This record gives sequence, structure tokens and C-alpha cells, in this order.
Amino acid sequence: MFSPRAFVRVWLPIAAFTALHYGTGMEHDWAHDVLRRMYYLPIVLAAFDHGLRGGLLAAAVSSLVYLPHAFSLSPGHHHDPGGGVDKALEVLLYNLVGATAGLLADRERSRRRELQRALADQQRLTRELVRAGRLSALGEVVAGLAHEIKNPLHALAGTAEVVGPLIPPDADERRMWDIHVAELGRLSRLAERYLSFARPSPSELVALDLRRVAEQVAELCVAEARGKRVEVELDLPDTPVDIRGDRDQLASLGLHIAVNALRAIASTGRPGRLRPESRRANPRIATVNCPGQPAGQRPTRVSNRWAMSRGA
Repeated sequence: MFSPRAFVRVWLPIAAFTALHYGTGMEHDWAHDVLRRMYYLPIVLAAFDHGLRGGLLAAAVSSLVYLPHAFSLSPGHHHDPGGGVDKALEVLLYNLVGATAGLLADRERSRRRELQRALADQQRLTRELVRAGRLSALGEVVAGLAHEIKNPLHALAGTAEVVGPLIPPDADERRMWDIHVAELGRLSRLAERYLSFARPSPSELVALDLRRVAEQVAELCVAEARGKRVEVELDLPDTPVDIRGDRDQLASLGLHIAVNALRAIASTGRPGRLRPESRRANPRIATVNCPGQPAGQRPTRVSNRWAMSRGA
């Protein structure tokens, strides 16, 4: 209310109208009527700029500076020659107009803020939809690549079944052949996992061992971890961590967390370690023991701990 803008738009006009009012002779009735109503202009501007508080303050100041001129009985003083009732109602209207305009201005500001928040939410949702569309397209590409990779793998696996019996069990080449067959199986499972990630199916809750999910995620991210100089270290209990859940969705979630962890470690420019852990608090619930987790915090239904530690 006391900024340079308020001084120009509110206080200077009030002072100017008051000076003109006090300096105008009583014989100029029309001039007093005009000047009396000119106070509405700074009152409304104050309400638009500062809301209810600004409108009421400008109305109160206008009333205070006008009242001595309106009802002064001092001899030789130029007072407003208008009727007493008219002048009293004018002062009352100053305050009513200031309050009404201020309330309307505050309501308009509130709606504008709501619209700005709604617009920001809409823009955020639009960005998320665009990102989801890109991820969907990327998923289709991954699905196509995984499918194309599986076709020659099936052919190689069929060839391995034919050639395998031809190699004697005690031959030196047998060990290399077994490694070859094992790697074919691993590549086939890897392609199948990427294919399931790219084409998610409806959730199907089944009994599963959370350790197997952690192993699956570690196998999927080990190649990227090696390129970022990050060691993937599994820390799993000896006993099963039995839960009910969707294996593919849990693995997808774990892979997403692991990739984010790899990027965070790589951003430091130093080697690091990624360690998936699975722990069970009781026979039904698998919990997370995160660093800094308050004691007694309610455990989550399913969780993994992804501990990141920077190497020396």
C-alpha cells in the first residue's frame, strides 16, 4: 500500500482531489459534486491492487480528509455546500465501494491462482503423457528387438540339441559346449524378460520368492553397471522371502530403481557398488530397512533396499 505504484495511483489522487475540494468556492456546487465523486477512483484502484485491505484503507483515508470539509462550520472556510444527508451517504458509499471492490478483487485473485495451479497441473500431465507415449513407443521397439533376437536363439538351441549328443562326455570340447548351451539359455531368458517388460500384462498375484526377483533385476542391469564402473553385489538371505505379488511388475519396478541408482553413482565420476537386498520381517511381510528410517515405522508390503556406496 505504500509502494511508488500505490503513491501514484492512490495517495497522490486523494491528496489532489482534497486540495481542489478545499480550494473550490462554495458557489461552485457542480465542482463540489464532481470532486466528491472523484474519490471513488483511487478507492477502486486501491481495491484492485491490494484487495479488501487496500480498498478499506483508501476509503477510510478519503472519508477522514473529506469529513472536515463536508461538515465544517468554521467562518470563512469553504465547505461543501451539498446537503448533509447526501454528504453522509457519500462517505458511507466510500467504504461500501472499497469493501465490495476489495472482496471482488480478492476473489478474482483466488480464482486466478486456482487457474494457474490447474494450468500447471495440466502442463505436467501433458508432459507425463508425452513421456508415457515415448516410453510406449520405446517399449514396442524393445519388444520387436527381443522378438527378433529370440528367433535365431531358438534356431541355435535346436542346433545345440542335435549337435550335443555328438560330442563325447569326456571330450575337451564338451565343457565349452556346455558353456555355449548355458549362454544360449541365459540369452533366451534375458530376451523373454525384456519382452515381458515391454508388453506388460494385467497384474497376477502369485506366491514367489523375492530373492529370485532381486537376482533377475541384478542380471538385467549388470551389463550397464559394468559400463559405469559399478559393482552389482547381491546380498540375499539363505531362507526364502516368500510373498504374493506380480513377478514381472516387481522386477520392472526393481529395474527402474536400479537404473536410477546406477545413474546417480555414475554422476559422481567414481566407481561404486549397487547392492540389492531382500529381508523379511515376518512370514507375511517383506520390509525395507532404509538408512534413516524411523524406528517402529510401519513396514511396506513389498520392498527392496538399494544401497549405494561410493568407492574410494
